[in-house]
Amino acid sequence: MTRRLSLLCLVGAVTVTSCVGPTTSGPNGEMGNGTTQPVVSFPPHVARLVERFDIPPEQLAWVPPRLWDDIRVDPSEVQTEAESGGYFEHRAAWARWLASCYTAAGYPAVTDPPGSGHVRYRGANAAEFATSPAKQRCDAESLLRFPPGSPPSNREEWRAVYRRKLDTAACLEAEGHDVPEAPSLEAFIDSGGEWDPYLAVEDVPYDEWNRLLATCPQP
Repeated sequence: MTRRLSLLCLVGAVTVTSCVGPTTSGPNGEMGNGTTQPVVSFPPHVARLVERFDIPPEQLAWVPPRLWDDIRVDPSEVQTEAESGGYFEHRAAWARWLASCYTAAGYPAVTDPPGSGHVRYRGANAAEFATSPAKQRCDAESLLRFPPGSPPSNREEWRAVYRRKLDTAACLEAEGHDVPEAPSLEAFIDSGGEWDPYLAVEDVPYDEWNRLLATCPQP
Protein backbone atom coordinates (compact mmCIF):
# COMPACT_ATOMS: atom_id res chain seq x y z
CA MET A 1 0.00 0.00 0.00
CA THR A 2 1.25 3.50 -0.78
CA ARG A 3 2.28 5.51 2.23
CA ARG A 4 2.12 9.28 2.17
CA LEU A 5 3.52 11.92 4.45
CA SER A 6 4.41 15.45 3.41
CA LEU A 7 7.76 16.77 4.54
CA LEU A 8 8.29 20.50 4.53
CA CYS A 9 9.97 23.10 2.33
CA LEU A 10 9.93 26.88 2.20
CA VAL A 11 7.86 28.42 -0.56
CA GLY A 12 8.37 32.09 -1.35
CA ALA A 13 9.12 34.25 1.65
CA VAL A 14 6.67 33.15 4.30
CA THR A 15 4.82 29.93 3.56
CA VAL A 16 5.91 26.51 4.72
CA THR A 17 3.95 23.87 2.90
CA SER A 18 4.19 20.25 1.88
CA CYS A 19 6.67 19.65 -0.90
CA VAL A 20 7.34 15.93 -1.02
CA GLY A 21 4.80 13.98 -3.01
CA PRO A 22 3.56 10.44 -2.54
CA THR A 23 6.29 7.89 -1.95
CA THR A 24 5.82 4.47 -3.46
CA SER A 25 8.09 1.48 -3.44
CA GLY A 26 8.02 -1.87 -5.15
CA PRO A 27 8.53 -5.31 -3.60
CA ASN A 28 12.31 -5.04 -3.99
CA GLY A 29 12.61 -1.51 -2.64
CA GLU A 30 12.32 0.23 -6.02
CA MET A 31 11.11 3.80 -5.96
CA GLY A 32 8.49 5.04 -8.39
CA ASN A 33 11.14 5.97 -10.96
CA GLY A 34 12.63 2.47 -10.94
CA THR A 35 15.63 3.29 -8.75
CA THR A 36 16.43 1.33 -5.61
CA GLN A 37 16.07 2.88 -2.16
CA PRO A 38 19.35 3.29 -0.30
CA VAL A 39 19.85 1.30 2.89
CA VAL A 40 19.26 3.65 5.81
CA SER A 41 20.74 3.04 9.26
CA PHE A 42 19.79 4.84 12.46
CA PRO A 43 21.17 5.08 15.99
CA PRO A 44 19.52 2.59 18.37
CA HIS A 45 17.13 5.06 20.00
CA VAL A 46 15.73 6.01 16.58
CA ALA A 47 15.82 2.47 15.14
CA ARG A 48 13.60 1.25 17.99
CA LEU A 49 10.90 3.77 17.09
CA VAL A 50 11.23 3.08 13.36
CA GLU A 51 10.66 -0.62 13.99
CA ARG A 52 7.99 -0.32 16.67
CA PHE A 53 5.83 2.16 14.76
CA ASP A 54 6.57 0.89 11.25
CA ILE A 55 8.02 4.20 10.06
CA PRO A 56 9.22 3.94 6.42
CA PRO A 57 13.02 4.41 6.70
CA GLU A 58 13.13 6.40 3.46
CA GLN A 59 11.06 9.11 5.13
CA LEU A 60 13.98 9.76 7.48
CA ALA A 61 16.84 9.23 5.01
CA TRP A 62 17.31 12.98 4.54
CA VAL A 63 18.09 13.61 8.24
CA PRO A 64 21.79 14.45 8.88
CA PRO A 65 23.08 11.80 11.33
CA ARG A 66 24.35 14.47 13.73
CA LEU A 67 20.78 15.64 14.37
CA TRP A 68 19.76 12.36 15.96
CA ASP A 69 22.09 13.02 18.90
CA ASP A 70 19.82 15.85 20.05
CA ILE A 71 16.47 14.16 19.37
CA ARG A 72 14.95 11.94 22.02
CA VAL A 73 11.34 10.80 21.71
CA ASP A 74 9.86 8.42 24.25
CA PRO A 75 7.41 5.84 22.82
CA SER A 76 4.73 7.30 25.09
CA GLU A 77 5.09 10.61 23.21
CA VAL A 78 4.36 9.03 19.82
CA GLN A 79 0.89 9.65 18.41
CA THR A 80 -0.31 7.22 15.78
CA GLU A 81 -2.97 7.82 13.16
CA ALA A 82 -5.43 5.66 15.10
CA GLU A 83 -4.85 7.73 18.23
CA SER A 84 -5.38 10.93 16.24
CA GLY A 85 -8.72 9.72 14.93
CA GLY A 86 -7.90 9.40 11.23
CA TYR A 87 -5.52 10.34 8.43
CA PHE A 88 -6.37 14.03 8.10
CA GLU A 89 -6.72 14.48 11.87
CA HIS A 90 -3.24 12.99 12.18
CA ARG A 91 -1.83 15.47 9.68
CA ALA A 92 -3.48 18.33 11.58
CA ALA A 93 -1.98 17.18 14.91
CA TRP A 94 1.42 16.85 13.24
CA ALA A 95 1.16 20.39 11.82
CA ARG A 96 0.17 21.86 15.19
CA TRP A 97 3.16 20.26 16.88
CA LEU A 98 5.50 21.36 14.10
CA ALA A 99 4.31 24.98 14.24
CA SER A 100 4.82 25.02 18.01
CA CYS A 101 8.31 23.52 17.62
CA TYR A 102 9.33 26.16 15.09
CA THR A 103 7.92 28.90 17.31
CA ALA A 104 9.69 27.61 20.43
CA ALA A 105 12.96 27.65 18.47
CA GLY A 106 12.47 31.34 17.67
CA TYR A 107 10.85 30.99 14.24
CA PRO A 108 7.15 31.93 14.61
CA ALA A 109 4.76 29.70 12.70
CA VAL A 110 1.09 28.75 12.76
CA THR A 111 -1.19 26.21 11.16
CA ASP A 112 -2.99 28.02 8.36
CA PRO A 113 -5.87 27.54 8.09
CA PRO A 114 -6.18 26.58 11.76
CA GLY A 115 -6.84 22.89 12.18
CA SER A 116 -5.36 21.99 8.80
CA GLY A 117 -2.24 20.02 7.92
CA HIS A 118 -0.51 23.15 6.58
CA VAL A 119 2.12 25.25 8.38
CA ARG A 120 2.81 28.89 7.58
CA TYR A 121 5.98 30.64 8.74
CA ARG A 122 5.29 34.14 10.09
CA GLY A 123 8.80 35.47 10.61
CA ALA A 124 10.81 37.96 8.58
CA ASN A 125 14.02 35.92 8.36
CA ALA A 126 12.64 33.30 5.98
CA ALA A 127 15.94 32.50 4.26
CA GLU A 128 17.63 31.85 7.59
CA PHE A 129 14.73 29.69 8.74
CA ALA A 130 14.75 27.56 5.59
CA THR A 131 18.29 26.31 6.22
CA SER A 132 18.37 26.44 10.01
CA PRO A 133 19.34 23.43 12.14
CA ALA A 134 16.28 24.23 14.27
CA LYS A 135 13.96 23.66 11.32
CA GLN A 136 15.72 20.39 10.42
CA ARG A 137 15.49 19.21 14.00
CA CYS A 138 11.78 20.01 14.26
CA ASP A 139 11.07 18.35 10.91
CA ALA A 140 12.93 15.18 11.90
CA GLU A 141 11.42 14.96 15.38
CA SER A 142 7.92 15.51 14.01
CA LEU A 143 8.22 12.36 11.91
CA LEU A 144 9.08 10.31 14.98
CA ARG A 145 6.32 11.82 17.08
CA PHE A 146 3.69 11.48 14.33
CA PRO A 147 4.66 8.41 12.28
CA PRO A 148 2.96 8.29 8.89
CA GLY A 149 -0.18 6.26 8.69
CA SER A 150 -2.03 5.06 5.64
CA PRO A 151 -4.19 7.48 3.64
CA PRO A 152 -7.46 6.33 2.06
CA SER A 153 -6.71 2.89 0.70
CA ASN A 154 -8.65 2.91 -2.55
CA ARG A 155 -10.10 5.20 -5.17
CA GLU A 156 -13.60 5.19 -3.72
CA GLU A 157 -12.37 6.33 -0.32
CA TRP A 158 -10.37 9.12 -1.99
CA ARG A 159 -13.43 10.06 -4.03
CA ALA A 160 -15.51 10.40 -0.83
CA VAL A 161 -12.93 12.76 0.71
CA TYR A 162 -12.71 14.71 -2.55
CA ARG A 163 -16.48 15.17 -2.71
CA ARG A 164 -16.55 16.47 0.87
CA LYS A 165 -13.90 19.04 -0.04
CA LEU A 166 -15.88 20.06 -3.12
CA ASP A 167 -18.91 20.59 -0.87
CA THR A 168 -16.79 22.75 1.45
CA ALA A 169 -15.52 24.79 -1.50
CA ALA A 170 -19.08 25.37 -2.74
CA CYS A 171 -20.16 26.41 0.75
CA LEU A 172 -17.30 28.90 1.07
CA GLU A 173 -18.17 30.40 -2.30
CA ALA A 174 -21.79 30.75 -1.21
CA GLU A 175 -20.49 32.65 1.83
CA GLY A 176 -18.72 35.12 -0.45
CA HIS A 177 -15.19 33.70 -0.64
CA ASP A 178 -13.49 33.20 -3.98
CA VAL A 179 -12.14 29.63 -4.03
CA PRO A 180 -9.79 28.70 -6.90
CA GLU A 181 -10.85 25.90 -9.22
CA ALA A 182 -10.51 22.49 -7.63
CA PRO A 183 -7.89 20.06 -8.93
CA SER A 184 -9.06 16.98 -10.75
CA LEU A 185 -9.69 13.86 -8.70
CA GLU A 186 -6.52 12.32 -10.11
CA ALA A 187 -4.42 15.35 -9.16
CA PHE A 188 -5.99 15.36 -5.70
CA ILE A 189 -5.08 11.71 -5.16
CA ASP A 190 -1.57 12.16 -6.54
CA SER A 191 -0.94 15.04 -4.11
CA GLY A 192 -2.01 12.97 -1.12
CA GLY A 193 -5.09 15.12 -0.53
CA GLU A 194 -3.21 18.41 -0.27
CA TRP A 195 -5.93 20.63 -1.71
CA ASP A 196 -7.76 22.57 1.00
CA PRO A 197 -10.49 25.08 0.03
CA TYR A 198 -9.90 26.96 3.29
CA LEU A 199 -6.51 28.12 2.02
CA ALA A 200 -8.48 30.67 -0.01
CA VAL A 201 -9.89 32.26 3.16
CA GLU A 202 -7.61 35.05 4.37
CA ASP A 203 -7.74 38.03 6.70
CA VAL A 204 -11.11 37.36 8.32
CA PRO A 205 -11.92 38.27 11.93
CA TYR A 206 -11.75 35.49 14.50
CA ASP A 207 -15.52 35.42 15.00
CA GLU A 208 -16.10 35.19 11.26
CA TRP A 209 -13.58 32.37 11.00
CA ASN A 210 -15.42 30.37 13.66
CA ARG A 211 -18.73 31.06 11.92
CA LEU A 212 -17.32 29.75 8.64
CA LEU A 213 -16.03 26.59 10.28
CA ALA A 214 -19.48 25.95 11.73
CA THR A 215 -21.22 26.70 8.41
CA CYS A 216 -18.72 25.01 6.08
CA PRO A 217 -17.02 22.22 8.06
CA GLN A 218 -13.55 21.16 7.00
CA PRO A 219 -13.52 17.61 5.64
